[in-house]
Parts: sequence; C-alpha cells; structure tokens
Amino acid sequence: MKGSTHILLSLLTGLVILAPVAGLIHWSWSIVILLGIFFGSIAPDVDKGRGSAIFHSAIPGAKGRKFFLTPVIGYFLYLFCYKPLSIIFVGIFGQKILPKQGHRELPHSPIGIVCMSALLTLWLWLFCYALSFIPHLEFLRDNILIWIFGAAFLLGCFLHLLEDTCDNSGIHYLYPFRFRRVRGTVVGDGSDLRPKMFAVALAVVAVVVFLGFFTGKIPAGYAKWAAFLVPAALWIVFLKISGVPAKKVVWE
Repeated sequence: MKGSTHILLSLLTGLVILAPVAGLIHWSWSIVILLGIFFGSIAPDVDKGRGSAIFHSAIPGAKGRKFFLTPVIGYFLYLFCYKPLSIIFVGIFGQKILPKQGHRELPHSPIGIVCMSALLTLWLWLFCYALSFIPHLEFLRDNILIWIFGAAFLLGCFLHLLEDTCDNSGIHYLYPFRFRRVRGTVVGDGSDLRPKMFAVALAVVAVVVFLGFFTGKIPAGYAKWAAFLVPAALWIVFLKISGVPAKKVVWE
C-alpha cells in the first residue's frame, strides 16, 4: 500500500485504541503512542530504498506538510538497525532470504519488526541515558516514555504488515523460514476504495467510543477491554472484506 494509506489507517487505529483509555492515561502517553505508531507505520518500507517515506520529511498525503524527525529516524533505522540485522540474517540463512524482486523482506516480517523495534528502543534508551547526565535532564534516565514509544513503534510496524496483508502482494509471516505470502485482493496503488472506507469506519468508531466513555454512557471498567477488542474486531472484518487469504497462492 501507499505510504499515505499506511499512515492514515495506522493512526486511526491508534485513535480507536486510545479512545476508551484517553481519560485514564497522561496526555504525554497519548502523544508518544501516536508518534511511535506514525514512525512504525512507514518503518518497514526501509527495505524499499531511498524513495520510501521514512527517508523524507514530507508527509505522504499531507499536502506538502513536513516533519523533520522522519528522515532522522529513517536513516538511523536504516544504518543502525536494518543493515546490521540484515547482515546477521543473511549470514545465518544465506542469500535465499533476499527478495527475488521488489522489497518486503526482513522488515516486512514479524521477526524483523520485533528485532528492529527492540534495537531501536535500545538505542533510544542509551541516548536518553547519556543525556540524563546533563543537568536538568535527569528525568530521561529510564523514563517510561522510552518503552511506551518502543511498544507503539512495534504496533505501528505490525499495523503496516496487516495493511500490506490486505493487498495483492501480501506478507510472508514465517520469513525467513518459509516464503509463502498471505495476501488479499486490495489494489495497493491507492485506487481501491476499501482502505478509504475502512478509514472512515475507524474514525467514526473512534469518535463514538471516545464519547461513550467520556460521557459515562459506557462504564470505565470496560475501557481496557475496549482498547483491545474494538480495533481487533474492526481489523478482522477488514481483513475479511479485503479477501484475506486470497485463493491465489504464490511462493516468492
């Protein structure tokens, strides 16, 4: 799928997750979670080359708006996470794990996004730990927001995989052990209406759920369950509508 679609669906899913618990967590958590999801939603395309959105400050689909941190994260992720991990995996499993065409290799697999997210979080922790020795920055040492960002980044990466599962190129979830891709029937060039319709559904549900908990119509005791079950149910429906798993099976 296009970068703009990844960002839109991932952030809206994040809002659905946050909607029931927004009143239970500090506002800084919500910002860090959405920031982590944003970067994670385009991070797997680090294997696509320098044309990927993660390497550019321009935000896809945002009419020229830019975010200067995006290429900083992108190049750091490429040089200090993706490349070292790629070398290690190729050394263990051989050249067979490299894609025959296009991309969707290590960063487009569950094991890849877990390793990248863990390594990025470790680097972020080391950076904050070093800064914590500067006067007035002691709060950065072992700050919980570091781990929240790492978890949100992993979530964004996972949502990217789910979104790519829906299109006709698919994702190989058992990489690098097996190379069978699970795919759907969505055309990933942006012309398919199904992702747009799903985006509208996510936005509506996020608003309804937020208002339900904010006004007390839905008991606060259901908040944590709703944060998990509501987005999960929506994604199960969208995967079904997207034709996953498509009948055509391709080994790559």
